[in-house]
Amino acid sequence: MTMNEHMMSQPLWVVIWLTIMALLHVAAVPLAFKDWRPRVMIIVMGLNVILMSALFQEYGYTRILGLAHVIFWTPLLAYLWKTRKAHPERIWIGRFVRVAMLVIFISLIFDYSDVIQYMLGDRAVVGT
Repeated sequence: MTMNEHMMSQPLWVVIWLTIMALLHVAAVPLAFKDWRPRVMIIVMGLNVILMSALFQEYGYTRILGLAHVIFWTPLLAYLWKTRKAHPERIWIGRFVRVAMLVIFISLIFDYSDVIQYMLGDRAVVGT
């Protein structure tokens, strides 16, 4: 199975969550023309996809995939937090940044848990 096939075979709530995260990154594209924070998000997303693809090739659809988010999204969340009040006149981008921080934070809760479980020996394919 491909990584996408694995993701789409997850429980409905996981597929919905993955869709929310994907939409967040798609929404960053038009905003990137007006603000550097969505640009940073797009760059980080690209790096995340590269690492996650490499991890999938090496380990399959296991909990270690969360490591890509841990590595890239933890500093991204810190960066967005630090710059959350920049350009207060850009109301919609400020709202977007706050939503992005919330989505990334929630995702990181799952990702840290997955990586810890993997390190503790849970090497099974996720969802089986």
